[in-house]
Amino acid sequence: MRIVITGTPGTGKSVIARKLAALLGLELIDIKKIVRKRRLAGRTHEVDIRKLAAALSFLRRRDGYVAEGHLACELKLPADFVFVLRTDPRVLKRRLAKRGYGARKLNDNIAAELLDYCTQRVEQEYLKRPLELDTSRRTVAASAAALAQAVRQKKKKLDAINYSKQLIQFARGN
Repeated sequence: MRIVITGTPGTGKSVIARKLAALLGLELIDIKKIVRKRRLAGRTHEVDIRKLAAALSFLRRRDGYVAEGHLACELKLPADFVFVLRTDPRVLKRRLAKRGYGARKLNDNIAAELLDYCTQRVEQEYLKRPLELDTSRRTVAASAAALAQAVRQKKKKLDAINYSKQLIQFARGN
């Protein structure tokens, strides 16, 4: 089983992926660790996606993993399931502020969430609709359990998520 988990920073990818990998007995592939280990990020923290794709090419020969990272939506990885974790932008704002994100980085990530950026990128790269899970009010354990159930039952859909009403407020600066 090959599972990819992506989403905007702050949606719970790392902790949920770790829990899911443990639940299903799969290897955890942390894309952020590979970026650091291979020094794929430049001075501006931009990652060369081509180099990252090359660094992750070993996944073509692997089975039995959960690969997670926000950059997983930027390139196509071998996957039986692709999950995009989503979080209400108001909740996401609090989470990212706790991490010490500056105003610009915080707003960029909120905008990405409001605009369904990761979902749209997955659709372009993987040529299929991902399964979205709203982590706003779910615990890590409940989120991982929902993903595990989706895998076991081979679900084609999880949560229906639409933040378009909040997008108008965000655009107005509220």
